[in-house]
Amino acid sequence: MKVEYPILAIDYGDKHFGLAISDSKGIIASPLEVLTITKKKNRDIIIEEILEIAEEYRVRSLLVGIPQPFTETQQQTSKKIENFIESLSEKTNLPIITYDESFSTTHAQNMLISSGQSTQSSRKKIDKIAATVFLQEYLNSIARQNEKGL
Repeated sequence: MKVEYPILAIDYGDKHFGLAISDSKGIIASPLEVLTITKKKNRDIIIEEILEIAEEYRVRSLLVGIPQPFTETQQQTSKKIENFIESLSEKTNLPIITYDESFSTTHAQNMLISSGQSTQSSRKKIDKIAATVFLQEYLNSIARQNEKGL
C-alpha cells in the first residue's frame, strides 16, 4: 500500500487521544492537540472531532498506535484500540494504518523530564508528544524502506 501524506497519528487512550500530524512530504511529525473524553463527550464525538481535524488538515491517511501485547493489560488495550479502529473505519474512507507505539509514552515522558518539565503537570503534552514520537518513527521507517527501494 502506498502511503499518502499528510498523516494524522492518533495515540489512543481510555480518556485522552493525542494527535500529531506529518508534513505533506512525510518527513516531519508535529504535535497537534489532545482530545479528552468527558461526560458530554463520548468516543463517538471524539471520532467526529478527529475526522473534522483530518479534513481541516487535508489528511490522506490515519495512523493509529497499537502497543505490543506483552502483558494482559496491553492485550486489553489492544482490543480497545481495535474496536476504536473499527468504529473509525465505519465513518471514514481514509486508509487506517496501525503502527507499534510501544514505549512512545515513556519516550515522551523522558523528553519532558530532560527539558525540565514535570510529567504530572504535562499529562496532555505527553499524549500528543507520544503521538508525535510514533508518527516520526513511522515516517523514518518509510524513508528507510524507500532508500532501500522496497
